[in-house]
Amino acid sequence: MLTNKQKQALHRAARMMGPDFTEEARRLVQRNVGAFHSAADKIASRGGFIAVMAWYETELAKADRVLSATPTYWRDQLRDLDPAAPMRHRLRKVAAELGWSDEFLDNFIASNHMSRGAAPNVAEASTYWLWRAIQALQAMQRRLAEDHAAEAAGDKPF
Repeated sequence: MLTNKQKQALHRAARMMGPDFTEEARRLVQRNVGAFHSAADKIASRGGFIAVMAWYETELAKADRVLSATPTYWRDQLRDLDPAAPMRHRLRKVAAELGWSDEFLDNFIASNHMSRGAAPNVAEASTYWLWRAIQALQAMQRRLAEDHAAEAAGDKPF
């Protein structure tokens, strides 16, 4: 359950969005980003509160408005809740560059070639397995780039 200060902060951030940001939009953000229906909801968590505030901070930054004294305070707090989030983001980005789907990436990280089931999917992988997977995919990218360069030069890679 959120404190009164947290509830006030949520409402203040919503008001900063402007008059077009309706109560329905505010509740939609709380539900989809923070996983709670209202600020008074008993299931509202600190993590959900921080996620919603980070969302407001990002949206307000697009309009050159600052939510707190530090322009990225809430996004930094969100990142600190889950230190592996930037690694998962990087891994998914590299996989997308290779044309891999999320399902294929999950299967790769859980495969006998990679973690042998120690990391059943990207969401549950430790930072160790995330880093190993990033290194493996980057090596694949380099190999593909070398192969394409060799083909362009008229050499056959195999």
